[in-house]
Amino acid sequence: MIHDMRPEYFDLDLKKYGLTFDDGLFSQYYYFPLLKSHPGKLIYFITTSFIKPGKARGMYVGKTLSPLKSKKYMHRTFIEGKFDHFMTTEEVQQLSSQPHVHVGVHSHFHDVILTRTHPGKRKAITPWKLARFKNRSDISAQGLSIRSKLAFQGYDFEDDMLTRRSQVKWEDYIKQDTQLSVEWIANNLGFTPELYCFPFNEHNEKLISILKTFGFKKFYAARPGKSKEVIGRTDIDSLLGN
Repeated sequence: MIHDMRPEYFDLDLKKYGLTFDDGLFSQYYYFPLLKSHPGKLIYFITTSFIKPGKARGMYVGKTLSPLKSKKYMHRTFIEGKFDHFMTTEEVQQLSSQPHVHVGVHSHFHDVILTRTHPGKRKAITPWKLARFKNRSDISAQGLSIRSKLAFQGYDFEDDMLTRRSQVKWEDYIKQDTQLSVEWIANNLGFTPELYCFPFNEHNEKLISILKTFGFKKFYAARPGKSKEVIGRTDIDSLLGN
């Protein structure tokens, strides 16, 4: 599982691993010349709303990029409205044309929702997530977490009130998000996607069952849990001891 590419990743014996890439970041395209000889599949899970029209930029010829941590580029995306750190449509098309490259879906919006459900250890609220809800001071006070808008029913703020999202509204959101992703792949890459990676690695049976109706057949997450349908992944940073 790889997000923004870092030069030290290439000090690892990557040929021992299957490589999956999340979000559709520009660095994943930029460093492709160093990955072309990888013996296995390279699976790029893209968040389709992050991919904007544009020409392909240059690839690696010796100059390294300054890596971005996910909390930094997500803040740039959701709060500042900047997308230059993601691939352009033409860059995704170039990668998709490579014989050992597969493109899968990582949702369309990759957005978050408030929830009181804390499976496992409760996560700290990162600044970009808090900013999505206008830095409301009552979020922490009410014991709320901010998690995947696809995997959790959660709560919305409506008329300055915390309101439980209805089951129908939740399911409609999953269908809308998925339909937009599938349409983007069909319109820009010319095929129906079958591979899906869950945003924030969060999933449940409802989400999986709806995704199947759109033709998805393989599902990926860092934490498969008890699900026999989810393929587990290892964060590449754990191989660096980070």
